[in-house]
Amino acid sequence: MVDIGWSPAELERLPDDGEALHRLAVLSAIGLGTPHDPPLALERLRRAADRGYAVAAASLSLLEAEPGGLEAWFRPPAPRRVSEHPTVFLADGFVSPAVCDWIRGRAAPHLTPAEVYDPVSGAGRPAPIRTNTAFVFDLAATDLVLVLVRERFARLAGLPVPGLEPCQVLRYTPGQKFDWHFDFLDPVVSGHRDDLTRSGQRIATGLIWLNDDYEGGETAFESGDQRFRGRKGDAILWANVTPDGAPDPLTRHAGLPPISGEKWILSQWMRPRAPTRG
Repeated sequence: MVDIGWSPAELERLPDDGEALHRLAVLSAIGLGTPHDPPLALERLRRAADRGYAVAAASLSLLEAEPGGLEAWFRPPAPRRVSEHPTVFLADGFVSPAVCDWIRGRAAPHLTPAEVYDPVSGAGRPAPIRTNTAFVFDLAATDLVLVLVRERFARLAGLPVPGLEPCQVLRYTPGQKFDWHFDFLDPVVSGHRDDLTRSGQRIATGLIWLNDDYEGGETAFESGDQRFRGRKGDAILWANVTPDGAPDPLTRHAGLPPISGEKWILSQWMRPRAPTRG
């Protein structure tokens, strides 16, 4: 989420354009190219909604229905540790069912086959170990609801917002899976080294269960044969590295296939800093 397209100054010159105001709201909420100012972001969202921009109007309606107002987003529920090795936490009621439905609805029209890292080039590519579909939210697709979800994840993990990668929504139909894998980047793999230099290690992973009306489909860890599945709106968070920052081999995990129904989750990878340019 670094290519902002039009600059905030250029967008400011379109004061009556609902889409421009919505983009400014997102940039203000992120603090990208303009100061981080969530109240200003919300005011810009209201102005975009008043000018008839549909995404702004719908997201504003959702946010105004959420209890606690804007500040509540910055107070995630206290996580509970459910595994020592690897380090895994659950956060019950991390977001509301309405927010889950919003995210799922935003992603659903754009799903494509999910990809994995190519070990040589570092680029994404299809692979037999990953058969689900996915949508990655770039900046143009991001709205204020999603920005606040990301902020909430960053606060849950104690990591900076600029270190969050673009989040993904993943859909699994019966039989679809993401087989055993690691989320950390391996410094001995050639395709990972440039990414590590540019953006740092992928030190944590968070997932939100966007629905729970399916069977099977657990998130499984090979270590200890542990399986986790939450209710709609719950989140799971785990560290991909050991306390000294080394890749943790105990984090080998899989997204198991649902037996019936569809599984929808939001996936958020987290790094210690924003990527460097060049």
